[in-house]
Amino acid sequence: MAASLVSFEETNPRAVINSPRSLQACKQEGVLPQELIYKPIEAFQEKNLSPRLVKLRYDFFEAKRRDLLAASRRARDGILADERRERESGAGQLDVLSRDSGLTRGAVLALQSDGLKQERQKLLRAQENERNWLKAALNNELNQLKLLETNNQALSEAARSDQEKQLEKARLMKELNDRRQQDEERKAMEAEARQRLEKQIAKEEFHRQQEELRKKQELEAQKQKEAYERQLKEMERKRQAEVEKAEKKEAMFREQEARRAEMRAQDLKRQDIMEQQKQSFQQTMAERKEARDVRIYQSIQTNMELEQRRREEFDERQRQDQLREERLLQARALEQEESAKRSFQTMMRRRVIQEEAARRSEERRLQILEQQEETEMRLLDHEQKKERYLDFKRELDGLRGKNKEINVERQRRREEAGREMVAEQVRKKDEKIDALNQERKRLWQIRRQAQSEAYRARELVKNEIMRQRITSRYDSKLLESKLNSLMQHDLFTPKVLQTSTSLPLLHSSMQASNASQVPVDPL
Repeated sequence: MAASLVSFEETNPRAVINSPRSLQACKQEGVLPQELIYKPIEAFQEKNLSPRLVKLRYDFFEAKRRDLLAASRRARDGILADERRERESGAGQLDVLSRDSGLTRGAVLALQSDGLKQERQKLLRAQENERNWLKAALNNELNQLKLLETNNQALSEAARSDQEKQLEKARLMKELNDRRQQDEERKAMEAEARQRLEKQIAKEEFHRQQEELRKKQELEAQKQKEAYERQLKEMERKRQAEVEKAEKKEAMFREQEARRAEMRAQDLKRQDIMEQQKQSFQQTMAERKEARDVRIYQSIQTNMELEQRRREEFDERQRQDQLREERLLQARALEQEESAKRSFQTMMRRRVIQEEAARRSEERRLQILEQQEETEMRLLDHEQKKERYLDFKRELDGLRGKNKEINVERQRRREEAGREMVAEQVRKKDEKIDALNQERKRLWQIRRQAQSEAYRARELVKNEIMRQRITSRYDSKLLESKLNSLMQHDLFTPKVLQTSTSLPLLHSSMQASNASQVPVDPL
């Protein structure tokens, strides 16, 4: 018997959960069925594990199991609610239809969709329009054939009268062409005479142009001769200008030499003046140097006198310092004698203090030893408590890590289940879309076939009419009988939609499902 999340024994370690809805709920929540089975406290006991830690592990895993069980039961309740909604909304009939018809659920939904109904209605409307168009076109062709048949006789009678008119018209045209030929010959002779006259005029014009060209050449030669004479005069004028320019340069050179001689005289005069200034400057500098040497000698004498006075003052200070040092040495000797007396007294007092300190230190040592023993006992107790605390903390951290691993694994399984669910939904939608596209394609194929058949029928009628025109034997009754036979084709009637293998099967399956629908036991 299948055990669900509600009916299995929670306290039985050997219980098994195997109902389909429970397994689906576990998969949605990312829970393994064996994780929901109860584990007794004995399953967590280990060799070196304290009872406290065993109880901690048991409490942790039991609480985790109960949380997972509650989540799985909520998921199972959601699945049951979805199934109830589907049964109430009639979605269960789709499963029966798909099972009876051999089609998928998506295909059944697609074939029963409003879109396909609209497509079928569009096809029927298009079929009716195509039928009306074909009927109108063929009737038009038939009416034209009848009109041709009635007009054929009138045309044959009119042809004879037209032939006579054509003969008369041809005779008149011949006379007109003869007159035109005579006019063209006359015009050709006039054109030939005009050409001879034009040639004579062109020859006279050529001789006149040659004469004008000769006169122009003579005039050009005269102009060139005059230009050559002007060039000679210009060259003579330039040569005279160059001679005058050379004379001017010679005069300028003489003036420049005179200015140079004057400048040399001025330079000699300036050099004499500079020599006199140099001698006076040297004499002034010698006088200044002598005065400076006198000042330096006087300064040296003054410095020597100051140095002598400073040396005497320094000797006096040294003598006074020596006297002060002697007095200090005497006072220091007296102080050393007094300090020796005080140090002896201090030494005696220190010895007494040392003996007293030794006695007190011994007492202090014994007291410290007692305190150390007591402290060691306390530390030992603290270490034991610390070790127990660390064990508990390590176990708690391990359980936290285990909880994290369980949650991560559960989340991974939940995401995997979600992806599978999405993939299943996508697959169903793809099946529905494929079925819908196939049915639409079939309907469009029917429409194209209907159009092709309509054009083919019209071409047949046209060919028949053309054949009758060629043979000039018009038979409207034969064409009308052929037109009626073409209009009885299945593509121009609503029964073309009954050729689908899916719709009748679905109709019968829906009737059977309505008769045999029974409630399902939720597990």
